[in-house]
Amino acid sequence: HPPALYRASLLHLAPRSAQGSLQLFIRRFCSLISDKSAGSDEASVDSVATAAAAVSLDKVASSLASTSTVALSASGRAQTLADLANSSSTLSQLMSMGVDLSRAERCPGAAPLLLSLDYETEFKPRFQLLLEFGCLPREAADIVSAFPSLLATPLPVIRDRLDYFQRAGFVRAPEMLSRQPTILSMSPESVDSRLARLQRLYLFSNAQLVSASTECPKIITFPMEHLAGVRTCLVKGLQLGATAARKMAVLHPPLMVSEQTRLYRNFALLTSVYKLHPDLIASNPLVLVKQPQRVAARLKFLTELNRAQFDPQLPLYTSLTKAVTGSDAEFCNRVADCSPARYRAFLKTL
Repeated sequence: HPPALYRASLLHLAPRSAQGSLQLFIRRFCSLISDKSAGSDEASVDSVATAAAAVSLDKVASSLASTSTVALSASGRAQTLADLANSSSTLSQLMSMGVDLSRAERCPGAAPLLLSLDYETEFKPRFQLLLEFGCLPREAADIVSAFPSLLATPLPVIRDRLDYFQRAGFVRAPEMLSRQPTILSMSPESVDSRLARLQRLYLFSNAQLVSASTECPKIITFPMEHLAGVRTCLVKGLQLGATAARKMAVLHPPLMVSEQTRLYRNFALLTSVYKLHPDLIASNPLVLVKQPQRVAARLKFLTELNRAQFDPQLPLYTSLTKAVTGSDAEFCNRVADCSPARYRAFLKTL
């Protein structure tokens, strides 16, 4: 709703000392832009400036006058940040640097932040810091797109958080942060504490911890209760043991953020129907996190083709991991050795 956008912008621009007067100004302003009988955009801006002067908010009115004509389209509908790029040099420059405005504005508070951003003094120094850290331009843009609040974070704070990953031995930290930018919202102490708890939970070595966090950076921000619940599921629920749980988490780190119900369903299918040994499943952890319907359909199809032999020590071996990954066309070509049409016909019989 347009008044909500303006209200957020005003709250961002106004000094704390003006909060009392600001409430009166907001009421007058929202009334003006909601009035269907209001005149042209220029007349509305003049009226708003008059109202602002009456409550001693000249600075807010001045900032508003430069942005109010782009917050509404000609039809009166609310516009997105991408719509405003033609009227805002800052937004157009952000887009030229690869920032996805539609992704950024989904973050709470991002719209007023980006609308009031100074490109030279606020964006460029932070973007340059990411590049100096080792991020590719595309990775730096992804970080800003997913975590625009970084642009309001003091430079020394950002530098301290980036330095932590270098000190901790995260060689691929730029890639990791571009995939999970909200890690940069956490202090080094908080990240270090979570990693230490995760290491104790799964009994990781330092190298295993760094590798797992790099492959699946979501584990750094994911609720610790969930990570602990998945381990309990593997160790006690599926009775695989602590050693197997660590092995599986190292082989496929996204396992730690998977749904437990999916793990149980796939494990039951593999052990009860196909009589696979738990050690074989532990060596192919990816099969547990796939959609149960996909796993069941593909293994049943391979059974009909007499290709459901997943023991690497026996003849006619078929990789269990390859059997459940890739598109249907890739599955037919690389694993089932049949036409996609035949597999589609099989799926219709289920």
